[in-house]
Amino acid sequence: MAADEPEELIRSLQGIPVAAILTELVTHRFVAVNEAAVAVFGSPATELVGTDVLARIDPRDREAARAAYGAIADGVVDGYQVLRRIVTPGGDQVALTVSGRRAEVHNTLYGLWVLVPTAGPSPAIEMITMGSSPVVLAVTDHDWQIEHMSADADLLGVKGHELRGFPLLGLVHPSAASEFLAVVSRSAADQIAVTVRTRVRMRDDRWADRYCLVVPICAHQPPRLGVVISEGPSAERDQLIDSLDDKVRKFVVQARAAWALAALPAVAPLQDGSELSARQSEIVARLISGERVPQIARAMFLSATTVRNHLSMIYRKFDVHSQAELLATLLRTTFH
Repeated sequence: MAADEPEELIRSLQGIPVAAILTELVTHRFVAVNEAAVAVFGSPATELVGTDVLARIDPRDREAARAAYGAIADGVVDGYQVLRRIVTPGGDQVALTVSGRRAEVHNTLYGLWVLVPTAGPSPAIEMITMGSSPVVLAVTDHDWQIEHMSADADLLGVKGHELRGFPLLGLVHPSAASEFLAVVSRSAADQIAVTVRTRVRMRDDRWADRYCLVVPICAHQPPRLGVVISEGPSAERDQLIDSLDDKVRKFVVQARAAWALAALPAVAPLQDGSELSARQSEIVARLISGERVPQIARAMFLSATTVRNHLSMIYRKFDVHSQAELLATLLRTTFH
């Protein structure tokens, strides 16, 4: 790494409205942090950069974090998303969802990490994802057959309902199938969300690079899986500094989409569940969590009218007429 590149990275990180850090994967040391991360860790950047990030993690999570670092450094996974507890110098414990991916610059391995509140998306997350790349949401059964996929599956060149009953592994190019299966099996065994870059089937048997975030959504073995498929890197985006904001944006898109997966187990068994878009799935997830139209509108940076229009379309798809009827339908599905 050239001597001035860390300063470039720090300047790039400062413009990101969520906590973000850059670390060396082998040494676990902080390379760069932004002001939001400084606030999270409760220490100035000068006290963080160059120190071991594992020392800031709650001792109960430390060995798991060390193993996860090793997995991403060794290329077993391309990234992961997991709950971590950090401890501030004052002894306060902060629970965060940590999302990150591996990046290599001049033969040095780095981890780029986004730290978000565990309670769900924040206004900063909503702001950074506005106008960003689309995602596809899916949920499988225990045999990893697709039960539900969001309707707007443009990244795969299909409509979501076309893939209902299709094996998840069948979306992956045969040359990458064993690696993908190993990553998914690791996610299931460790009960963590992992990211893998792989070749995914498109319409007419074409293939394209996509990122797949795989999330176990039950405690059974094998578990049902939630899957977030997002745009893969292009040649122009492979340089870390030039695309730092874009990379962080994609991580936060995944974090927000993974949160929206909470709605899918209830939606999947319904006959018209695959007719929901990713945005409509998020609205349903927020309804299930107890939010109402004004809260949803503020959180998603939409007008209340736009949220109500989405709800009207959702009601028609499920043949209900109100939020109460929709929630009753979803709760019946959840508990039967």
